[in-house]
Amino acid sequence: MRRILFLIVLLLTRFLAVAQRDCRSTEYAQNALRKDPSLALAMQQVESFTRTQLERKPAQQAAGGISAYSTGILSDSAHSLNTDTAGGTGSAGGMTIITIPVVVHIIYNSQAQNIGDAQILSQIKVLNTDYRKLNADTAAIPSYFLPRAADCGFQFALAKVDTSGYATSGIIRKHTSIQAFALDDDMKYSATGGDDAWDRDSYLNIWVCSMANGVVGFSSVPGGPRSTDGIVVDYRAFGTSGTATAPFNLGRTATHEIGHWLNLIHTWGDAYCGNDYVDDTPQQQAADLGDPKGIIVSCGNGPYGDMYMNYMDLTNDDRLNMFTYGQRARMLALFVPGGCRLPILHSNGLGTPLQSSSGGSSPNTPTHEPGSAAVSIYPNPSVGPLSIILSDPTQIGSVMDIYNQLGQKVMSRKVDQLQMQLDISILQRGVYFIRIRDGIQGSATKLVKI
Repeated sequence: MRRILFLIVLLLTRFLAVAQRDCRSTEYAQNALRKDPSLALAMQQVESFTRTQLERKPAQQAAGGISAYSTGILSDSAHSLNTDTAGGTGSAGGMTIITIPVVVHIIYNSQAQNIGDAQILSQIKVLNTDYRKLNADTAAIPSYFLPRAADCGFQFALAKVDTSGYATSGIIRKHTSIQAFALDDDMKYSATGGDDAWDRDSYLNIWVCSMANGVVGFSSVPGGPRSTDGIVVDYRAFGTSGTATAPFNLGRTATHEIGHWLNLIHTWGDAYCGNDYVDDTPQQQAADLGDPKGIIVSCGNGPYGDMYMNYMDLTNDDRLNMFTYGQRARMLALFVPGGCRLPILHSNGLGTPLQSSSGGSSPNTPTHEPGSAAVSIYPNPSVGPLSIILSDPTQIGSVMDIYNQLGQKVMSRKVDQLQMQLDISILQRGVYFIRIRDGIQGSATKLVKI
């Protein structure tokens, strides 16, 4: 009985990753458990499934070798509808490359928090180099750990198709009245100042926002609620440009958090000389923080000591540079039949989008015309009520006008908040343009009434 209770406590405390000096994993897990007492059982089921898969095809880390388990686990392309096979990568028989569609929710209170597309793309680039062992700083991996460094076979791409089948950029921007979010899930719900998750069976949700108390990121619990599935990263620790701030300015926070989303545990097992259930990561006493150098021996793990350059430790971004073959095997176990991440292999998120009857884009995704980034509309096209989102707080108090294609003003409304509901049921079908007086001169946002 004591062993079962210990396992449940360990499961509850290990999955949240807060890549900062003050880790809050226990606090977050306890909050999640209070909201959903069945979460402990769900987490235990994921862990039991993972261990069963690993025992069936154990990861064998011969020097520089590739585990038969982690190479062949997804060799059947029938189970991998959105995967690519990179022949000759890592083994003579080739390895399966899993491409995961990503939707990035930018939740911002100030314009500084509304990070640009270039910064988002820089983060995607980091993920694709880190998870494919293409990062330039693999050269810094110590020679004694280099044979364990693995190409994990994961790629990430911004979604091209939304949940309704329409074209999307994979980036959603929403203004919030919340200046900084606490360590909870408020950023994941529109009703609490955030943005609702897209279907986890088709997308990896990444929420980027301002986090309070120095928290730089955390991950949902594998097997947890659908509505909170994904990772959260502070806007100052996302990507490699813009607002990204040292020592978390190389995109490794998202690499770390996605590791948890893929069922990896901190290298110290979230306990004193704990167990991360990966054979080729040395046991270590606790998290390594900051900028360690040389060999740090703990828990009798000599002669080489802690693997503090592993992405699942908590050192600074410029110290993190590797996953191991054992970690790869653990991540891939989620994608076999019965695994909790298997459905994402069948996602259409990177497929061909539909076209709306009016030639517009998705009715579920806020859209704007070039040059009018200050105004977003959804659904668009629309048959009735729609939401207007403004990105510039100085527009409050201005007047919003709607014009038809003849340039005639058909509606006006005072801007009293940054998110408004607008009833357009009185308008006839057709194309209209929304313009904010005293806003960006010469800009207009197209609206299609159907």
